[in-house]
Amino acid sequence: MSTQELAMEAREERQARGRVVELEVKLPKLEEIKLPKVNLEPARAIAEQVLLTGLGVGVLLVRGVVYAVKAANRAGAEAAKNPGPVVGTLLGLVRGKESAAATSGEIRMKVPVLPINNYDNLALANILGRLPQLSADQLRVVREYEQDHQARAEVLEAINRQLTQG
Repeated sequence: MSTQELAMEAREERQARGRVVELEVKLPKLEEIKLPKVNLEPARAIAEQVLLTGLGVGVLLVRGVVYAVKAANRAGAEAAKNPGPVVGTLLGLVRGKESAAATSGEIRMKVPVLPINNYDNLALANILGRLPQLSADQLRVVREYEQDHQARAEVLEAINRQLTQG
C-alpha cells in the first residue's frame, strides 16, 4: 500500500466519524395507544379506608388534647381557690395587685441568697471566720440554711451568739 492510499483511507475514516445521522421518530397518537383495562375500584376502596383511619386518628387526638386542656383548667381553677405561696404569687402577676389581694391577700416571697460564696464546700473554721462580717439579716439566712442542711451545732451557736451581741 502506498502512502497516497494510506492518506486517502485515513481521510475517509475521519469523514465517516464526522457524519451526521438523521433519525425520524414517529410517536403514536393517543387514540392509537391500546392500554389494558384495569379495575381501580379495590385501590380506591383501600385509599378511602386509609384516609378515614387517618382522619379518625386526628379527631381522637384533638379530642384527647381538648379533654386534657379542660382538665388542666379545672385543676388550675381549683388550685386558685386556696392558693399556696407560689400559686398566689403567679396569680398576682397575672391578675394585677388589686385582684390578687382580693383573692388571696398580698403575698410576697423573699428568696434568700446565701451571703457566703461556696458555703457548702468551706471548712468549719472558714465559715466561723466569716460570720462577724455579716449583717443580722444575713446571719438569719445562714442560720436557716444551716438548720435545713448540715445543722452543725458550732455554726448555729456562733450565729446565735453573734445575733444576741448585736
